[in-house]
Amino acid sequence: MMASVTLEEPLQSEIGPKKELPKVIQEEFTKISEPEEEIRVAVPSDMNMEGVFEDWWLLATEKRILVFNSDHKEKAELVKEIPINDIQEVKIKNYVGNGILEVKTEDKAIELIRFSRTALYKNSIVEVPKAIDKLREKNGYAVEKKSEGHIQKHSGRCPKCGNIIPFWTDTCPHCLKKRTMLLRLFSYLKPYWYVVVISFLLSLATIGLNLANTYMTKPLTDMVFAPTDPARVADHEHRFFLLNIFVLFLIGMHVLGTGLGTLRTYIMSWLGNKVILDLRTSAYEYLQRLSLSFYDRKETGRLMSRITYDTGNLQQFIVNGIQDFTIDVMMLTGMSVVLFVTNWKLAALTLIPLPLLTVGTVYFGQKMHMAYHKVWRRMASISAILADTIPGVRVVKTFVAEQREINKFTNINHDFFKSSMNTAKLNTLYFPIMGFATFAGGIIIRWFGGRDVVTGDMTLGSLMLFMGYMWQFYGHVNGLTRLNQMLQMAASAAERVFEILDAQPEIDDSKNAIELPPIKGDIKYDNVVFSYDGEKNALDGISFEIKAGQMVGLSGPSSAGKTTLVNLLCRFYDVTEGAIIIDGYDIRDVKVRSLRDQISVVLQDPFLFHGSIADNIAYSKPTATRSEIIAAAKAANAHEFIMNFPDGYDTMVGERGVGLSGGEKQRISIARAILKNPRILILDEATSSVDTETESLIQSAIERLVEGRTTIAIAHRLSTLKKADKLIILDKGKIVEMGTHDELLENDRLYKRLVTMQAELSKVRA
Repeated sequence: MMASVTLEEPLQSEIGPKKELPKVIQEEFTKISEPEEEIRVAVPSDMNMEGVFEDWWLLATEKRILVFNSDHKEKAELVKEIPINDIQEVKIKNYVGNGILEVKTEDKAIELIRFSRTALYKNSIVEVPKAIDKLREKNGYAVEKKSEGHIQKHSGRCPKCGNIIPFWTDTCPHCLKKRTMLLRLFSYLKPYWYVVVISFLLSLATIGLNLANTYMTKPLTDMVFAPTDPARVADHEHRFFLLNIFVLFLIGMHVLGTGLGTLRTYIMSWLGNKVILDLRTSAYEYLQRLSLSFYDRKETGRLMSRITYDTGNLQQFIVNGIQDFTIDVMMLTGMSVVLFVTNWKLAALTLIPLPLLTVGTVYFGQKMHMAYHKVWRRMASISAILADTIPGVRVVKTFVAEQREINKFTNINHDFFKSSMNTAKLNTLYFPIMGFATFAGGIIIRWFGGRDVVTGDMTLGSLMLFMGYMWQFYGHVNGLTRLNQMLQMAASAAERVFEILDAQPEIDDSKNAIELPPIKGDIKYDNVVFSYDGEKNALDGISFEIKAGQMVGLSGPSSAGKTTLVNLLCRFYDVTEGAIIIDGYDIRDVKVRSLRDQISVVLQDPFLFHGSIADNIAYSKPTATRSEIIAAAKAANAHEFIMNFPDGYDTMVGERGVGLSGGEKQRISIARAILKNPRILILDEATSSVDTETESLIQSAIERLVEGRTTIAIAHRLSTLKKADKLIILDKGKIVEMGTHDELLENDRLYKRLVTMQAELSKVRA
C-alpha cells in the first residue's frame, strides 16, 4: 500500500499508483470533519501500537491530526485526535525493525503510529514531520528547522511500481527490462563494430557452406544412391564417378567451413573478452568513485561477486550466446526460405510446433530469471561470508569458532545447492518439452513426406533434402531455446553489474568546481549539521576555527561525533547544513581530488596492502624515490625495524599488514603520511592500540610530522593532547567545551572529569 504526503491537494490525492484513501476512512472522516476541512497529509502504517501487523492510517488537516484503525474493512475506528496547534515537536523514534511517529505537546509526548522499517520510506512516513511542521507554519507557529539528512534526499519511490529506489541510484532495479539491459550490454560492442562486421561476414559464409552442404543430399540421392533416371540405374561406373566427386566436394566444403568457423570463434572469443575487460574495468572504476555511504550499506563479498562471478556469466553470453544466437537466427531465416521453395506444404507443417516452443520459452524464461536471481543471491552470500571470515581468521580461531563458521557456510552453501537444483528442475522440464515439440514436427513431416514419395509426388532425394533442412531448422530452434537459459543468466548478471554502473556518487565535483590551490591550512566549521540516516543528527551546530599551523585536539565520549567531524573535512560525506571552509573556500565548491591531495590521515587501525614495505610507504606518492621513502621512514621512527628484516624495504607484508605488529604498521602509516607532505594532517587515535615504548616512538614521529601543518588529533588518551593549541570536547554531536588544556581543567566540567578518570585508572593499572 502506498502513501501520499501533500500540502496542495485535498482528499482526492493519489495514494500510490491509481489508489485512493480506503472508503471506510473517507466515510469516517466525512462524519467528523468540519466544513471546508480538507486532508493535507495521508499515510498508511502497517502496525498497531503493540507491534502487530494491522492497517492504520494517519491523516492531517490544517486543524488536527487523526489516527484511524482500518484493519476491519467494514469500519474504521478513530483512535487518536490531536489539534495541530497543540503540537510543539514531531519526530520519528527508531527501534529494531520498527519505529514510532511521536508528537510532543506542552505537557506530554504522544505516540501516533508504529510502523515497520519498510513502511518508513515506502509509505512516506519519513516525510510526515516536515509536512506537519509546514501545517503548523501555515497556522502562524514558528517551527525549528530540522535536518533532512543526506540519505533521505536519495530515498524515493518508483512512480511505476512503488518500490523503494536505492539511495545510491536514480534507477529502479525492479523496473529494469531484460531487453533494455541486454541492449545496453550490446552497446559495449560499439567500439569494436569492425570486429562484429567481420564475424558477421564469416557467419554468412559459414551458413552458406552449411546450406550448400545439406543441398548435396538431393543430387547425391537422386543421381547416385537412387537414380530417378532409369537409364542411369545400371551405369555403376558413372554413379561411382559422381560419388567420388560429391564426396570430395563435401570434404572441401567441410574443411573450408571448419576453418571459417574456427576463425569466427576465435574472433568472437577476443571480442567477448575485450568487452568484459571494458565492463569489468568500468565497474571497478565506478566502485572507486562511489562515496563511503555506498560501502556503508554494501557487503564486500557481494560487490566482489558482481565484479568476478557476474561479469564471468556475461562473458559466456557474449562469447558463446551472441555468436550462437546470430548463427541460429540467420540459419533459421535461410532454411525457412529454402524449405518453402522446396515444398511449401511440408514447410507449413514444419511450423506447427513453433507456437508451443514460443509459449514454453516465454513461460520458462520468466521462471528461470527468478530462479537464477536466487542463485546469484546465494552465491553473493557465499562470497560475503568468505570476505568476512578469511580476513578475520584470527578472531575465528581465537574464539574457537571454526565449527560455527563451517556450519554457517554449510547452511548458505546448501541454500545455494537448493537454488541451483531449482534451476536444474526447470531445465529438466523445459528441454524435454521443447525436444518433444520438435520430435513431433519430425514425425509429421515423415508421415506426409513419406506419403508423397510413395505416391510419386516427391522424389526420395527431395524428401531427404527437405528432412535435412528440417532437422537443421529444428536444431537451430532448439539452439534458441537452449540460449534462453544463458539469456536469463546474462540478464540477471547484467542487472547486478549495471546496478554498480548506475550508482551515483553522493560526493562528486559540482559543475563549477575549481581546483583548490596550495593552501595554508586555515579551517572553519560554520554551524555544521550532519545526519547519517536523515533522522538523528550525528553533529548538531558545530562551529569553530583553526588557524594554519595549529594543532587541535578532539576528545569526548564514544559516539560523540569526533570521527564524523574529520570525515566531513575529507569530504567522505557532505554536511547536511552549514559549511566547512578551508582558506576561504567552501570544500563543496572545489574538486574533491584537489582537496584530498592536501590532506593526510593516520588511522587508529592502519591499513596496509599486500606488497612490499616500500610500496606501502610510497602509496601516498607513487613517484617517490627510494631515498625519499627511506627519509620518510626515518622521520617516522620506522627505518630501524625495517632494516632488521632480511629484505629491508623489499620485505613483503601480507594482506592488511599481516606479519607486522600494530606499532610497526602504525609507523609505516605515519611514514606514508610524511611522504605525502600534506598541509592538513588528521590523526585518528594514532597511539591508542600500542604499548608505552611504541607509543613514545610514535609520539616523537608525530611531533616531527605536525610541524608547520594544521593538525586535528583525535584521542581518548588525553595526555597525548596536552601540547595542542586548542582542545574541543564533543558530547552527543555538540561542542560542550573548547579551550587549552589548562583552561579546560579550570572549568571543572566534562574534560576535567575525563582527565581525572584516566589518571585514577592509570594508578590502578600501575
